[in-house]
Amino acid sequence: MEPQAFIELVAGSARQSYLNYHIFPSITIAQAILESGWGQKVPVDSTTGRSSYNLFGIKGTGPAGLVTTVSKEVVNGETVSHPSEFKAYYNYQQSIDDHAQFLLKPAYKKVLMAQTPQEAAQALSKAGYATDPQYADKLIRLIQNYNLSAYDQFTPEEPSPYPPWKLDLGKRALREGLITSPEWLGKLDEPLPAWAVFAIALRLLDKQRQVP
Repeated sequence: MEPQAFIELVAGSARQSYLNYHIFPSITIAQAILESGWGQKVPVDSTTGRSSYNLFGIKGTGPAGLVTTVSKEVVNGETVSHPSEFKAYYNYQQSIDDHAQFLLKPAYKKVLMAQTPQEAAQALSKAGYATDPQYADKLIRLIQNYNLSAYDQFTPEEPSPYPPWKLDLGKRALREGLITSPEWLGKLDEPLPAWAVFAIALRLLDKQRQVP
């Protein structure tokens, strides 16, 4: 598959995912390119040939079950098989959304708070997302070389679950430590349960008392 064809294949899903999870589409596309080898490394079941649509190599059981791949290596002159089970999805949108949900963990909150894709790439690396020390640089090069930032632009007519002012308030609350998990950015219109109100109030008190 040609690079631009692969980009177009996943770009729509990356943009749709952004509306719910607020991760730059350019970052999602670059990660999909890097981790799937332009789609060539998407796990395929060794027995049935069924594609997993798994762009990020996430192991486990997904909405469409799982696929089993078998790799072989020679150990002490003998060929040894190593089966691996990967999540299977019905389409790339599910894969991208599952990956975005993984990044909602508190460890990655600076990825969502980033003002630019470059900041998001560095935040991923600093949070320990990948063991490759060049991971952030590779993402940034892909974004620059293929102009992936163009997919971060949205017209006013395009749907968004929240108006910009609500999202800005949510991100500021996250940055200031009033909320501790990026998951709250997807719940901006939900009523807060009492425990959440107490938690925010207590964090405000802690800040006033300079408690870390």
